[in-house]
Amino acid sequence: MDRRSFIKTSAAGMTLPFWLQSCELPFFKVGYPIQLTSDDATGHQVMNDLAYPVHKKETVDVLIVGGGLSGLAAAYQLKERRLNFVLYELSDRLGGTSAAINYQGSRLAQGAHYDLDYPDHYGKEVIDLLSSLGIIQYQPWSRSWSFTDQQHIIPVTRRQQCYDDGEIRAEVIATGPDRNRFLELVGSFTDHMPLPIRLIDDKFRHLNAISFAQYLKDEMGLNAELKRQVDYHMMDDYGGRSDQVSALAGIHYFACRPYYREVVNLFSPPQGNDYFVQRLLGTIPRDKIMTQHLVLKIEKSSIHYTVDILDVKNHRIIRQNADQVIYAGQKHALKYIAPGQEKLFAHETAPWMVVSLVCNQKPNQYGHWQNEYLGSNKSFLGFIDSSVQANPTLHGRRVFTGYYCLHPGDRAYLNTIEEHKERIVRETQGYIESMLGSSIDPEMAFANLMGHAMPIPSPGYLFQDANVHPDAEMIYSGVDNGRLPLLFEALDSGIQAASVASGLR
Repeated sequence: MDRRSFIKTSAAGMTLPFWLQSCELPFFKVGYPIQLTSDDATGHQVMNDLAYPVHKKETVDVLIVGGGLSGLAAAYQLKERRLNFVLYELSDRLGGTSAAINYQGSRLAQGAHYDLDYPDHYGKEVIDLLSSLGIIQYQPWSRSWSFTDQQHIIPVTRRQQCYDDGEIRAEVIATGPDRNRFLELVGSFTDHMPLPIRLIDDKFRHLNAISFAQYLKDEMGLNAELKRQVDYHMMDDYGGRSDQVSALAGIHYFACRPYYREVVNLFSPPQGNDYFVQRLLGTIPRDKIMTQHLVLKIEKSSIHYTVDILDVKNHRIIRQNADQVIYAGQKHALKYIAPGQEKLFAHETAPWMVVSLVCNQKPNQYGHWQNEYLGSNKSFLGFIDSSVQANPTLHGRRVFTGYYCLHPGDRAYLNTIEEHKERIVRETQGYIESMLGSSIDPEMAFANLMGHAMPIPSPGYLFQDANVHPDAEMIYSGVDNGRLPLLFEALDSGIQAASVASGLR
């Protein structure tokens, strides 16, 4: 059986991802280079050959697995408490889903790309961290923490536009009576939905038990058109539709800041949330952070942890002893690293793909930063236009960064993306051109595949902190530990993990 027949046969009863749905179409060829990044592929490749020599190292106080924002926040806290630690990260770059790429002297976002002002009822620990890094400062007139680097605040008039099957409007949820009723309902929770979510009052936690769609049906009715628009928002931030995420997660999205009664600054540097990553890295000794190191095995004894780590570049295995382990990596990998611990994490995750097109095209002074797409391809969410961002290092180029939220079922076909990357990039260019109403001229494309990018906050998921489970064999950190997939949550999770490792909790 040939490969195409195998795919069709194995997909019986399933919906193929968009890049395989029209495999009979002619091959799409683009006239510019494409760089594809996939840490999943790297992990599978190096796991195939582990016949490497073992090198022993001394014991450290804390070993951190994973160099995303959570792992880096934990490292920052441990450094402040003068503990001996080391962090291991598989990728050659740090930041996880907030990572960026270098292109001719400019850093370009390849994941999460913005954050917003923080109300003063948000968690003190993260506020103190961001303040100490010089990222935010308090604004008493708005009772909020805003960003010090004001050049990266996106002007309100150029923030966004929504493209819905050929029509342009200002926002995803269209004006009308349904929008008014919806905003009145979710707006009643404003000031009661802080970050991190561990601070939410117990009286609201029952909303975690039902879906957002069910809650809306019960409270106001939910027609198909409003559901379609709300679903877009849930996919964009949470990786699932309104019937897949909890009511608490959905309400939090719309009520965690006073969006509808005052201006909330939106902060988006050209490198996206890698801005936060680089600020953290500037405070952590680089000899404490090891990239291109794959953690293979974690074993716990009565006196310490023994951890085997593959040094990918030097083809050797490091055996490290540690008093504590903070696991800030993706939890699906636990079945290989610490068998049995994966049972603590039964949640579903959504794959994401980010495609950046660097173009020989002058920035558009009338463009919009975020261009939201409600069209035939349900996985394509839209794109970010660098025209609105302050980035003198681009030297007149214009970057369009397209985002895809894929169905969890697509994960079975992610290994086909390399073969079809030409078509994926060409289709992304087509979506962008259809929204712009004009052609673009790419000189380079970057595609970043994140197989487990986002935990879907389904009913019952939030507050399921594995650290309180009696079978937990190490300290867990990350937004995939019962948290919303947000920057503030990632930082708080790392801070809390470091407190446990330091014996402060």
